[in-house]
Amino acid sequence: MVFRDYIKSLPNQQFDTIKKLAELTSSSVVSVYRWMNGDATPHPLKQKVIAEYLGMSVEELFPTKQ
Repeated sequence: MVFRDYIKSLPNQQFDTIKKLAELTSSSVVSVYRWMNGDATPHPLKQKVIAEYLGMSVEELFPTKQ
């Protein structure tokens, strides 16, 4: 499940998760929303932090476009 779909599957915890991801990656909440909407891609180190926090693989959350 890609990052966007995973976050949207958390209706009751969505904003809390977004805030936590912003905190963990030293990013703004706006940046996390941009990642969710596909307007931007987090740096690979931030992708790793996000994947570890969510218990998923980087490849699953942020698949490379081919």
